[in-house]
Amino acid sequence: MQILAFRLMGKMAHFRRYYSNSTALTYSVPPRTTIAGMLAGLLGIERDTYYDAFSLEQCKIAVGNHAAIKKQVQKLNLLLIESAKDFNGSQEHHSQNPTELVLPHNIRSGWLDYPVWVWHRDKLIYNRLLQLFQSLDIGYASLGISLALGSAQHLGWLRYEGTVQGEEVRVEETVELSSVVPAKFINQLVIEQYGAERTLRLVKEELPLEFDGQRRLTEKGKGSMLINLMPHPIRANVREHVRLADGTAITWME
Repeated sequence: MQILAFRLMGKMAHFRRYYSNSTALTYSVPPRTTIAGMLAGLLGIERDTYYDAFSLEQCKIAVGNHAAIKKQVQKLNLLLIESAKDFNGSQEHHSQNPTELVLPHNIRSGWLDYPVWVWHRDKLIYNRLLQLFQSLDIGYASLGISLALGSAQHLGWLRYEGTVQGEEVRVEETVELSSVVPAKFINQLVIEQYGAERTLRLVKEELPLEFDGQRRLTEKGKGSMLINLMPHPIRANVREHVRLADGTAITWME
């Protein structure tokens, strides 16, 4: 299978948890739904019309982490909207909202770096993405939205890495995985080989994977993922993974 590889980069991100209300919490990595919406937006596809085209059956997505990341809560002054005239920002009072941000460990010299791998069953969509990405090295090319890491104000950029051949492996094997790993694939973590130079800071998060046409989670629409907040692969015995031609091993988010 032919897979597109690129990296999403920026100074800060906010991937809002879909159930978060008064406090805007964030996921540590962009969920599958965020990547799918981003790809659809770059292709100029209208919002909320792409769910079938980027379903779990039609599109495979993996995401990793190549930078040490942390989270920090900031209180943001938001507009207090009580009537239509309040949208111009002229009201005296604002609403303070605690908002969690994803940041690199050193905000001055570092940046977020999320490698992403995408395979699409529809060759037309795959070729449109390929043509779009080949038009740039670093930055972003878009037929629709501006590229952002979650919220619109967290602008980022895309670094195209090329295409790579991949093979799905459906046998138990111990490998070093460069992506986040669905917990359901893991038989056993292998941690005794990690030293000070390869730090693990593992978290488990339940990420949204797929929405239906009404923007509701489908039956398979969320999954528990193991994430390393440090820029090192996760060594584990897994039931299935994807072996890339460059030697990298990843798992699809499903």
